[in-house]
Amino acid sequence: MARPGILFLLMMGEIVARSGVHGMFSVHDDLLAFPQYEIKFRDDVILEEEAEERLSSAPTVSSNARPEATGTGTAGEDDTVRIDEEGEEEGGSHEAETYEALWLNGRRYLCSVPIVKPAPPMNATEKELSRAAEEKELVRATTRGWELLSDLEGQCLYFVSGWWSYSYCHNHEIRQFHQKPPQNSVNTWPPTEDPATPSYILGQVSPEAAKRTKGQKGEGTELQATGELRFLVQKLGGGTTCDLTRKERKIEVQFHCNSQGSDRIGWIKEVSICCYLMVVYTPRLCNDVAFLPPREDRANNISCREIMTPGQMEKYYAGKAKEEEAKAMKVLKKPEELDAGEAKKPEIRTLGGVVLRATDDPLTDEDIEIIIRQEL
Repeated sequence: MARPGILFLLMMGEIVARSGVHGMFSVHDDLLAFPQYEIKFRDDVILEEEAEERLSSAPTVSSNARPEATGTGTAGEDDTVRIDEEGEEEGGSHEAETYEALWLNGRRYLCSVPIVKPAPPMNATEKELSRAAEEKELVRATTRGWELLSDLEGQCLYFVSGWWSYSYCHNHEIRQFHQKPPQNSVNTWPPTEDPATPSYILGQVSPEAAKRTKGQKGEGTELQATGELRFLVQKLGGGTTCDLTRKERKIEVQFHCNSQGSDRIGWIKEVSICCYLMVVYTPRLCNDVAFLPPREDRANNISCREIMTPGQMEKYYAGKAKEEEAKAMKVLKKPEELDAGEAKKPEIRTLGGVVLRATDDPLTDEDIEIIIRQEL
């Protein structure tokens, strides 16, 4: 009976661990993306006999294998063991690795797969502490995020998309309007509203909320997350009445950390009838770690070596030795000793149909050779 792929079992074990540790989850998350692995093919090879011995004695990994909870871990701490570039584990002693055979382009390889230990499950007390700490962090980050955006007070951002233009005036309103036709074929910025075309308010802040002091949480603001990416959201109503639904227009504004450039509207879309979604990119939120993009996880290395018989290995290393010798001889050769194919071809330059001699040669008034191109 064929045993299930070791990579699949490793990934499934990590999925179970992550689902118990991380509170934020999104249906858009790629559950099979962790732990991450990167296959690297080494230049050295391994004897067939040694490879078979390692494959036969390789430890098996079960998807149900879980370490026992010690009860001493910090709530919410990710104890997953990662393998560094040298093959050593970060934060733990070196564990055994398992082996898998790989066929690629008619060649057989022995691949060493690091065993990534999942985080131990949390007990009831740890789960409760983790949940309380997360709720406290959400409140703090929401208040701090809105405080960072308070410097936008009195400013407006603009976005043009086809016929419509949009303005986001912080802590005031979001408008949709048609830009006034340019004069002398020159567009003005910011876009000016055309009074001859109807405009619409997509959402606005109530007068009471607009009077709040700096640093207080804005109206309809909350912290949301997609996977490990956190962003600030403000939901506003009170827009112009929709002709189709007979209800007020409303909009959700998402503020994302983006350290590149200045404050700007990334895009806006009508997600349903008279309901809109706007994304604002701002470097201001990057001043709080809660809104920084998730750090890219370093992949665990799967190291593969080609499996060879003693005869194949002897030929392989003999060929490698010849290659190194040829490279060394090529470096020692003088330019005139190089073969025609190895010699550097001179750069041919032309000027108005006239071909000049290569620029590699020193040019003087006496030795410039001009060759007139013959017309066929």
